Amino acid sequence: MSELRLRIIFIVSLVLLGVLVVLAVFRPLVTGREYSVVGRESTLQTGDQWIIQFDIINREGKDMGYNLVWLSGGETYTERVVVGNGRIYSHIRHVYLATVKEDKVNLIIYKEGETTPFEQVTYYLR
Repeated sequence: MSELRLRIIFIVSLVLLGVLVVLAVFRPLVTGREYSVVGRESTLQTGDQWIIQFDIINREGKDMGYNLVWLSGGETYTERVVVGNGRIYSHIRHVYLATVKEDKVNLIIYKEGETTPFEQVTYYLR
């Protein structure tokens, strides 16, 4: 009787293992979906200004809107851009030293419709 019970447990275990293998192959837990990223950031100081450049790479699977919020010395500048699916948007910002009240500029990027920042950077201009 115990030999029959062991065979049944063995067969049930093999069936469960087969089901798990099939689920892992055809329905993985991680979909491999990529998200937007900010890349190729650079800053350049010229005579009376700083030039800040970066790219937003849209990997969302659809056209996506982004809100760029620049903060400096209590002043706020907001810009909205739409980046096509799979496209790259290059942003260039000129920050004139005469207009900067502090030695830093903050950039916060939100995906459209979201309240949590997708990217947050502080540029120290010295």
